[in-house]
This record gives sequence, C-alpha cells and structure tokens, in this order.
Amino acid sequence: MFDRQNNRGQSPKDGTVMQGEEGWALQALSVARIVFYSIDCATGFMVRSDNCTDILGVPAAGPAAAWSTVIFAEDRPQYESAQASLTPASPSYEVEYRVQNTRTGKQFWALDRGAGEFDAEGRLTGIRGAIIDVSARISVERELRKAARLRTVVFEAARMAAWHFDVVADRFTFTDELLALLEIDRKQFDGTPEALESAIHPDDREAWRRSHDRARTPGNRIEVEFRLTVPGPRVRWLLSRGEVVRRVDGAPLESFGVMIDITERKAAEEAAARLAAIVESSEEAIIAKTLRGVVTSWNKGAERLFGYTAEEMIGESIWKLIPEDGEHEEINILNTVRIGQSVPSHESVRLHRSGRRIHLAVSVSPILNAQGMVVGASTIARDVTERKRQTELLRENEARMRLALKSARAGAWNFDLRRRELHWSPEMFALYGLDPAKGLPSREQLAQRISPSHRRKARKDFAKAMLQGGSFTLEFPILRPDGTEIWTALAGDVIKDERGRPVSARGIDQDITERKTWEKRQAMLLRELSHRVKNTLAVVQSVARQTLRSSSSPKNFVDAFEGRIRSLAASHSLLTEADWGGARMETIIRHQVAAMVHDYDGRFRLKGPEVLLSAEVATQLGLVLHELGTNAAKYGSLSVPEGHVDVVWTATKSKLCLMWREHGGPKLEKKPAFKGFGTLLITSSAQKVTQRFLEDGLIYKLEFAL
Repeated sequence: MFDRQNNRGQSPKDGTVMQGEEGWALQALSVARIVFYSIDCATGFMVRSDNCTDILGVPAAGPAAAWSTVIFAEDRPQYESAQASLTPASPSYEVEYRVQNTRTGKQFWALDRGAGEFDAEGRLTGIRGAIIDVSARISVERELRKAARLRTVVFEAARMAAWHFDVVADRFTFTDELLALLEIDRKQFDGTPEALESAIHPDDREAWRRSHDRARTPGNRIEVEFRLTVPGPRVRWLLSRGEVVRRVDGAPLESFGVMIDITERKAAEEAAARLAAIVESSEEAIIAKTLRGVVTSWNKGAERLFGYTAEEMIGESIWKLIPEDGEHEEINILNTVRIGQSVPSHESVRLHRSGRRIHLAVSVSPILNAQGMVVGASTIARDVTERKRQTELLRENEARMRLALKSARAGAWNFDLRRRELHWSPEMFALYGLDPAKGLPSREQLAQRISPSHRRKARKDFAKAMLQGGSFTLEFPILRPDGTEIWTALAGDVIKDERGRPVSARGIDQDITERKTWEKRQAMLLRELSHRVKNTLAVVQSVARQTLRSSSSPKNFVDAFEGRIRSLAASHSLLTEADWGGARMETIIRHQVAAMVHDYDGRFRLKGPEVLLSAEVATQLGLVLHELGTNAAKYGSLSVPEGHVDVVWTATKSKLCLMWREHGGPKLEKKPAFKGFGTLLITSSAQKVTQRFLEDGLIYKLEFAL
C-alpha cells in the first residue's frame, strides 16, 4: 500500500505538486477517520498510514499480530475468522469490531475491509485494506433500533398502532400493530377505505365514515370510537385519533394518527355503569365516605333506610348517623379501613333522621385509587330491625318451648332417614341420663337403652312407622346409665318427598313414668276398690242382718242401721280423700264422733302419737268408735252436759292399743246384762277387748293388729 523505501513526496516531473496531493489525501483520510494498512504474510509485518497514530494510538508499522491486541477480546474471534476465510474464490472480507485507542483510551467501532493477494499457486501473500471509524453510524443505528423497539414496546403495551390516509390516492397504510388489532392479513388488505370498513362492526360503520369525511371538510382533528368484527363472541373496541394536513389553500392532503385498543376501558365503563345502576337501584344502603367520615355518595337505598336525601348527606359527616354509644365502633372501623383491611358484616345500630335507632347489618371495604392507596371507605348497610325482632321472638319461643319441654320432662328430636343422622335437643340428654359432652349416642346405643322385654317390639314398631309415614306414637321403658328405669312416649311425624318416599322424621320424647305409675296404681286401686266394695257389701249385709236381729222395732232398726251405714260411709269418705292410702288416728276419731256432740273439743280429750292406719284398720276402728260414741250419747257420759270422754292410744309397728274412758256420766246401779250387736261388733273387730263398768263411766281397752 505504501512504499517506504522511496522518498515520500518526490515526483520526476513536479515534486511540489505530488507532496501537496499526498498531504491533502492524508488530511482527508484523517478527517474521514480512515486508516489504510498492508500486511506481508511472509514476514508477518503490518504497515499502516501515518494517521493511525492519531486515530488508533499505534505506530505506523509493526508486527501484524500486535494489531489483534487492540481489538476487544469479545470481537477478536470475528476478526481472526474473517482473515482466515480468505481464498482465491473469496478474496475479500468485511468485519466490524470494537477497538480502543492505546494512548487516549477512547473506544469506537471500526469497519475493517480487506482484500487478499495470492500467488500463482493460490497462496495468500499479503492483505491490503482500510479500517474505517463507524462509531457514529453504529450509534445512529442503535438509536434507530432502540427507537423502533421502543415504539413497538409502547404500541404493544398500549395496544396502539399508527395509520396514514392519503386523501388524493384514497388509500390507507397501517403499521403491523394495527393490522394485528384489526386481525387483517396484510396480503388481503388493499388499503381502500372499503377494505377497512369491512372489519368494522356494521352498526359503527356510519360513524366511522362521518369521522373520516372530516378530512375533506374544515377541521383538523379526527376522533371516533368503534367496534370490530372479530371471530368468535368477542367484542373489540378501538379509538381512532388523527390530524388532517392541508395545503395552503386549505384543501386536505392527508391525515395520520393512531388507533388504540380501548376494549378494557369500555368493559370497565360498562362494568362501572352496571355497578352504578346496581348501587342506585339496590335495596341496601350503599355509602361511600372519606377516611375522615365525609359522605361522597349516597344511593336510594340509603335514602329509604336513613330518611336523608343524597343532597342532604353528600358532603356531610357520617357521624350524623352514629349514636353516642357507637362512636368507638365507628373509629375502629375507619382505623381498620385506613390500613387496607375490610370489616366483615356485623350487626350495629345507626340513627334515622327521626332519631329512631335502626338495627343494621354493616360491612365496610376500603376504596383504593389508581396507585393502590386507600382514599375512602364503602359501607353496605341492611336493615335487620325486623329480622332482629323475629330472632328475639324465635329465641323467646325457643326458650318457652324448652321451658315447656323441661316442665313436661320431654325433649325434641329429628332423624334424617337418607343420611341416617339423628339430632337431639339438650333436653333429650337429660331424659336419657346421658352426658352432652360425649356427643350423640348411636342408633345401636339407643336401642340398647330400651328395656330388653320391649326392645324388639319398639324397633319393629319404629320401622313400621317410618315406612307407613304420617303421625305415630310409641311407648316403651328405657334403662338409664345409673340403673333407673323410666317410661317414654315417642311421638312424631314422618315427612315424605314429592315421590312419597320418607325422608325424615321429627317429634318429641316424653317421660311418662308418672302416668305409667298412676295407671298401674289406678289399676291396683280399681282392684282394691272392687275388693273393698265386695267386703263393704258383705259388711253392710252382716250389719243389716245383725241389726235387724237386735232391734225391738222397725224404728229402732232404721235408726241403728242408718247410724252404722253413716259410720261406714264416713270411713270410706276419709279413705277416698287419701286415695285409700290410710288415715290418721285423730282424723278417724273426729269423723266418727264429732257430729254426736255440740262441743267436740270440750267433750273429747285425745292423747297419743300420730299414727297412720291402713284402710282396713281404719274401717274397723271407725265402726268401733261409732258404736262407742253412740252408746255414750244414749247411756253414758255424752248423755249429760258435764260428761266427757278420754281417748288414749299407743302404737308399735304391729299393734295399736286404744283406751276409751268415759267420765261424768250417769251412775250405774249395776252392770248391764244385755249385750247387743254393738258389743258384738266391737269385740269382733279388735284382737283383744277389755270392758269395765265404773261408777262414773265405761272403760274399753282394745288392741288392733297393724
């Protein structure tokens, strides 16, 4: 390339001119930042133009291998590969790499263009070429690529594309992004307005035409929203914005602009419109407020619930609705929302315009701005005053029902026939003597509680009731864990589905032990009554017969017989009042003799322990007392005003000893010889009888077996 053996700048004709031309060429190379070089492959020596020192910071001549050290290590393989690729068939190369000025440290991009020289046998003998500084071009290309990439990223991120319309040619041109938005193949798009309109929804084509006709009329801006006809059920909305370019005389030349995919915005607008409609028409009160409690929105539901109109409440404080005892709750709500947390639905109290307290179900959520910051709170309130009243009524009814069940010693139950699940009220645990903490017993465990003698029948009757449906009642005894036995009455209804299949049963289980005991006692009393009636009739028959024998006249018979029947009736009346459980000694005495005197408490003196006599002994003793009293009233101490009777008794577990002693009666001249039926009745009723006649009255000592 350069012959350094010759004197530089000499010329056989005009050395001055040659020196000037060479200097101008070197100056031009320096300005263009181009370095020429020549490599002798045989010696490995490289010669460069003189400006290489300024541009590259290396000497003009030196070993060719030293040049590689100037090239960036990452780019060096490309340079070496390019030189190695030289052949007679491919005698040149072009490669770009980065280099660094060894003196200044400045980095730049170099374009290396070289050509190989070959001998007759095709061997590489030398390389001549130029190194050109292309940093400016590379920088521009990078910026262009960056700008193109940035545009692509921006367009893709914003779902936006550019368009151009040539008014004269009546043609559209688009970027690839717009064709992607329109879902049009570039090969199938001829650029005519008709081709574009075919992609627009038929209902929006007229609006599109009117908008772009403005390019031919006064005005410089174009803006229109329209839908696209795209495959499937999707709807895509686009916003087209453009500017019109006109000539000096105002005639339109062209228009250009962008199309933006606003599908999400439209969806958000539609959702917001729907939400606004829902909020406005909602029966619930929906209120928005700032974090300081200032109302910013107030729907119709809030107007109906609180009595204030939107005009009266928007801009006012929410504290108008808060009762004094609810201020702390509202502060907690605002503090919770302020940190971005929602307040779940809970019951609270607010004030109506009239001052009336309203029971509400309230839930509160934070309102966020576009940056995700909490700027307010949204409150949804529902009037639960009536529900709360119904709940209270239900609670009261349940309490009354539980009280009724407890009073009736009963419990409620529900049996799901499909799931085979049994549910009990708490009273059922008490009825069966079970611990609620241990949970419900299984059906098998319940079956084991039924008395063995009734278990099979009870299970059979229950299965039959479930199959037949309707109402049913079962009675059976159960054994409690503590060993006691009670009778229960299981009463319920079977519920069927629409196909008539039993699906569940429900009812109550009641303790009927007392009723069963009473029924048993009643049966026993009936048997006892039957027995006693027979005995009484026998006694009456005997009394009638013996009275008749001992009576001197019909009148005497009637008087004696009626008295003895009254005595017997009094004893029966007394025993009936006590359910034939027996009678007390003092009560028997009063019932038999009190009617015979005017001053019972003054004429009778009683002394003895409290004794409960059986029905049989009470009946016998009653007849004896009647006879003793009748005799005393006719002949003894009760026949005169100053007479009285002492009745004294003692009792053991097996024996009753009674003494009847009369005082102050008529004096007896001698012991009566006649013994009537009364005496016979007395002596036959008691186990042992002792009779004594004293001057002032009669003494009877009697013993009865208990």
